[in-house]
Amino acid sequence: MIRVLVVEDSRTVQRALVAALESDPAITVVGCAETGEAAVEAAASLRPDLVTMDLHLPGMDGYEATRAIMSLSPVPVVIVTSKVDPADSSTLFRVMEAGALMVLAKPEPPGTPRHAASVEKLIRHVKLMSEIKVVRRTFPRPSAAAPAPLPTPPDALPDGQQVRVVAIGASTGGPPLLGEILSSLPESFSLPVMVVQHMADGFTGNFVHWLNQNSRLPVGLACQGEPLLGGRVYVAPEGCHLEAGPGERVQLSTAPPVNGLRPAVCALFRSVALRFGPRSAGILLSGMGSDGARGLLAIKEQGGITVAQDRESSVVFGMPGAAVALGAARYVLPPDGIVRLLTRLGTPHSLAPQEVP
Repeated sequence: MIRVLVVEDSRTVQRALVAALESDPAITVVGCAETGEAAVEAAASLRPDLVTMDLHLPGMDGYEATRAIMSLSPVPVVIVTSKVDPADSSTLFRVMEAGALMVLAKPEPPGTPRHAASVEKLIRHVKLMSEIKVVRRTFPRPSAAAPAPLPTPPDALPDGQQVRVVAIGASTGGPPLLGEILSSLPESFSLPVMVVQHMADGFTGNFVHWLNQNSRLPVGLACQGEPLLGGRVYVAPEGCHLEAGPGERVQLSTAPPVNGLRPAVCALFRSVALRFGPRSAGILLSGMGSDGARGLLAIKEQGGITVAQDRESSVVFGMPGAAVALGAARYVLPPDGIVRLLTRLGTPHSLAPQEVP
């Protein structure tokens, strides 16, 4: 039985959500909260398997309530709102930064043509998200001083290996982490970065815009045939595999989905392994499922550098965990370790053999 806490200030909508969720025999609603403060207390006392959270609440809003829950008594949080606007990137990424897993629309009213389909979608995603083992989140205080510079090299260093391209794959939990990584890389970073991030349709363009707000490197949607230039970030567009093509250029493909996904991380990693061999680096971040694991193994088998995010820092350890189980990751690192390693790789002179311990 999946135990759900419903957070919604409208009694009418609250009753509708409870009815929709409990129409599935595998779900029971263990409590309802009408304010953010009540939601935080209920999450701590009831220990639900999942929280559905409205954004607009009296007092503490849904963003702050989610942050508090993820700090004090972490549990999967799904935002259920009446307004899901693909153009509203600020809402989507504020939600992800707060620690929520996804944003869903509230079910259509009973008696309307799309009611049954909207309830089925809500139930399906609640079941999927309830299985995710989330981790406790810490959030810096707004007034906190800037963090001290990270130590220079991570403990695990490649032995003077030169890299020509970095490929990064992520899914659930990936956007805030990608934002953190890109904002931490120096302007002098010398390698092209290719990114596949699994996202809901309609959000990728705004995801790129959001990344650009803090990244020191220019971020753009990848275009067919453009050269892979150092210090630039290429994000896979919706509906296309992003691959490294001949002549160190972007190749976009509408080939069949891989692992049921297009773009797929595996497609990116395999192309990078093929085109760049030992001069490639693959980074597999938080995400559900196993996409990217076998592609990361292909990079490793070609002599490239392969990294999986560690369990402790992953919102979902599915994708990096699958790579670790497969023996595809040469290094298993937290985000700060990934940043340090990438910084080293993107600064060729720092990889001189005499500097390697």
